[in-house]
Amino acid sequence: MVAASVASTSTPAAYSSLAPNPTARDPVRTRRRTTHPLVAATNRHVHGRTVTSLRQIHPRDHFANPPRPVFVASAAEAEEMAAEASTPAPAEASAKPFAVLFVCLGNICRSPAAEAVFRNLVSKRGLESKFQIDSAGTIGYHEGDKADSRMISTSKKRGIEVTSISRPIKPSDFRNFDLILAMDRQNYEDILSSFDRWQHKETLPDSGPKKVKLMCSYCKRHTESEVPDPYYGGAKGFEKQVLDLLEDACESLLDSIVAEKENVSA
Repeated sequence: MVAASVASTSTPAAYSSLAPNPTARDPVRTRRRTTHPLVAATNRHVHGRTVTSLRQIHPRDHFANPPRPVFVASAAEAEEMAAEASTPAPAEASAKPFAVLFVCLGNICRSPAAEAVFRNLVSKRGLESKFQIDSAGTIGYHEGDKADSRMISTSKKRGIEVTSISRPIKPSDFRNFDLILAMDRQNYEDILSSFDRWQHKETLPDSGPKKVKLMCSYCKRHTESEVPDPYYGGAKGFEKQVLDLLEDACESLLDSIVAEKENVSA
């Protein structure tokens, strides 16, 4: 509660009449113009925390205009509110690139080619900013190596540049990628086995296994169910048995993603 001081006024000695003197300055008015406004401060409990309400009050309107609260947050609360304000809105979150991971055995033949073919198609449609594209192997025997030279040269004849560096699949891939494509059934089973093993050691999304698909499940012109490993075959295997299947599957894959995902479009 704020106590307001009221000063008594007296008529100047030079005037005995109660009528106002038009030439005299009202001392009360003068004081009101020069006196600093009062400040009202009250504590309230809002949602379990103490909030201080502050307001400057002019004596003239103290009772006519009740004070409006000004919330004063602590430094910790201010930091928390700033963090919440910087959190991406749902619309911003939906703009996150769609992440696709291609996986084969050693990540030197089929999955690097699949990555390159898909990347080429995405580029032709001007959708580079909409996708995150990578490849990996179920084993790490070739980690750090470039793709097989036969795969590189065969792809280059079709205008496709294979530039990936081999790496094994890792637990974070199940968090970071929206779709994981296995080249054959054995790759598919190995990926799921890795998920089962890793989920006991760290937190992985329950949706992890559902992200894994067979590459050839997207083929429209070919009936093969797997992309065969060309490593022990000749040059023809890299082209007819691998690139033909990958181009078919990647075209259909891109079409399906663009059709299903609102944030993936030109």
